[in-house]
This record gives sequence, structure tokens and C-alpha cells, in this order.
Amino acid sequence: MFNVTMLKKMNLIAIVFIFVVLLSACDKSSETGNEVVSPSPTKASVTFTGKPENTPEPEDVPQKVDFALPEKGMRPYAVMIDNQGTRVLPQGGLNKAQVIYEIIVEGGITRFMPVFWGEGSTMIGPVRSSRHYFLDYAMEHDAIYVHEGWSPMAREDIGKLGINNINYGVFWDLTKDPGNWQDTYTSMEKLKEFVEKVKYRTQTEKEQVFKYADKDYELENGSKAEKIKLSYSQEYISEYTYDPEKKLYLRFRQGKTHMERVTDEQLTTKNIIIQKVRNYNIAGDTAGRQEVNTVGTGEGYFITNGEYIEIKWSKSSRSERTKYMDKQGNEIVLNLGQTWVQIFPQNGSIQIE
Repeated sequence: MFNVTMLKKMNLIAIVFIFVVLLSACDKSSETGNEVVSPSPTKASVTFTGKPENTPEPEDVPQKVDFALPEKGMRPYAVMIDNQGTRVLPQGGLNKAQVIYEIIVEGGITRFMPVFWGEGSTMIGPVRSSRHYFLDYAMEHDAIYVHEGWSPMAREDIGKLGINNINYGVFWDLTKDPGNWQDTYTSMEKLKEFVEKVKYRTQTEKEQVFKYADKDYELENGSKAEKIKLSYSQEYISEYTYDPEKKLYLRFRQGKTHMERVTDEQLTTKNIIIQKVRNYNIAGDTAGRQEVNTVGTGEGYFITNGEYIEIKWSKSSRSERTKYMDKQGNEIVLNLGQTWVQIFPQNGSIQIE
């Protein structure tokens, strides 16, 4: 027979055993094979799987783009960049510009003018001499104009129009060859130091030339533009191929990948504007320098995100901004990203497909 004391001890052990089993059952998740099935959540810990009331739709989420918008009120820098032959390659700093102009010069070659707001490269070049019609696009941005040398008409106009320009004191050569005029470079740091020294104005009240969309958009009633070929002359051809994954255009120069010096990467752009203009040889200029009609009206194309539309442009004077309108008369709006403005001869060849 069990005595009373022993019975009490057995009952106590049984109670403790039952309590441990129940506690373990409450804390342990049930298992099915290798998959652990979590217990159902209580009302206090229910996970909401729907979309919160104020969550924006995917297309309303701001696009993340590595692009510094032109800052309102800030004077930019416009720099003349050489594009003649192969000794200029690879050119430096073009990837940092918000806007780049390409315009024909003598001999059927072209020259670039990147425009920089704030951000700039440690190597910008090769820097070359001015041509007077490039001033028309520098003035509409109220830009500080950077060049090494000038044509006779550009020299006269820079003084006559009172353009803040930088023509010395900021350059270095990549080679020791005194006969190499295509190796001159500058940097944004040197340009800013010069401007501070000579006390050029760094702010502007000029209206910005371009407007930008808040979010990435597709052109309405656009036509396909996945390959663009712009033949300024038989020797000077600019091309773009659309990359649908990046939603950017890859740039090619003379049929070859157009590379940047500092990053050693291919140049890309988001927007392309083709502005058709009349150009002709300046009478009596033995070097074959060009006149380019930048003032007036004309036609062209706006290209972005794999499509294009026809546009009209107008410019009322050399210093006023160029307006680019669609066929309905609305001013075009750029997608966030770099823009190449191809100031293109009316008799040049354009292929868009």
C-alpha cells in the first residue's frame, strides 16, 4: 500500500508533468516533413497583405535617375569640345553635361558644346576654339563660355555681345607635342576657381530653355525610333541605338562606340533633339567657315524612350531661348536625363527606324 505522503508526491509529479507538456505544446510550431508551419496569427498580430490606401501606383513612383537637373538661377558653363579626327579620342567630360550641342563647322566636321550646371568632370576636353553661332546657344542658357582661341567673327561677337568667357589660365596639355592642338584639357574645379578670381556673375534670372517631366513618360502618337543615323557629311556621322532595358540611347561616332575618357564607358543619352537649320560657307572666308541660321523657325524631331515625334522650333533673336514645340503647339517636355541637341544641316541625311 502506498502511504499518504507517497501518494501526494506522485500526484505532484503528475501535475508538473502535465503542465510541462501543455506549455511545450503551446510554444512549439507544428511540423509537416521539413516545412515548418507557423501558428495562425492572433488578432493582435495579423499581417495586412493588401495595399495601404495612400500607396502610389507603380507608375506614380518617382523615377530614380542619376541625373542632376539644371538648377534654376545657376549660371552654367558651356565648353567648346573638339571632334576632329581620331587624336581627340576619347573625349572627356561629356557624360557629366546635362545638355550637349553638336554643330557643323568648316570642312564638314562637327564640334561639341556641352553645358554643365554645377557638376563637372576632372577632365573636360579637348577644348577648341569658338565659332560665332555656338554663342547663340551659350547665350540662351546665359552660360559662361569656355574656349581656346576663336574665329574672327567669334572674337568680334564675344566682345560686342559682352559674353563672359574663359580663354586662358585654366588649360593643360596631355602631351608635350607643341604641334598637337587637340590635347588641351580643363576641369570644373579650374573653371570655378577662374570665375571666382575674375568675379563673373554666377547667378542668372534667365528662363531655362528646357522643361523636364516629373516622371518617365512615353511620347503620345510617337513613331518607332530605335536606330538613328545623322550624316552631317560623308565623313562625320553620329548614330544612336536604343537600349530598351536601360531606356537609354547608346551613342556611336563614325560607326564606332563613342567612349568617355574618365569612365572608359560608352556615352548614353535619354533625349535627342534634331533641329534642322540652314548652313552655308561665309563669303570670302578662305578657311571655309560656316554661317548657321539659328534665328527664325524650322522643323525637326524629338526622340525619347524608343520613339520620335515631329517638332517645330523658333528663336526670336540670338540671345533668346529656342522653343521646341510639337505639332499641336505644345512645348516639348524632356524626360529626366542627358539631352543631345543635334543642330543639323537641312541638306544632311537623317535616318530614323
